[in-house]
Amino acid sequence: MKKVLIVDDSLISRRMISKLISKHNFQIDEAVNGQQALEKIRATQYDIVFLDLLMPDVNGLQILSDLKKENCPTKVIVISADIQETTKQKCKELGAFAFLNKPPKEDELDDVIQKLV
Repeated sequence: MKKVLIVDDSLISRRMISKLISKHNFQIDEAVNGQQALEKIRATQYDIVFLDLLMPDVNGLQILSDLKKENCPTKVIVISADIQETTKQKCKELGAFAFLNKPPKEDELDDVIQKLV
């Protein structure tokens, strides 16, 4: 069973993503902020991380940067309301597997998950 981590400071967003991916039979964990996400990722080998960019303490770009420096093999799918092309490009440079606009559409999420598993 694949382990996934949903990182978002919004409970509503975490619940929505969890619901959208529930049919994939993942073991789902959640982090409510960037600092908690980094601690969990360093302690547990997740297969996929669904990552928000805008969070109050450690933002998603910083998490991507840290994971890249640490050669973390976890695949990261960024889910963000920030739709600027420069932001998407930065995420890709930092190793994000995919970038989805928030709120993600179920079929888009499924497509990305299919490519990963």
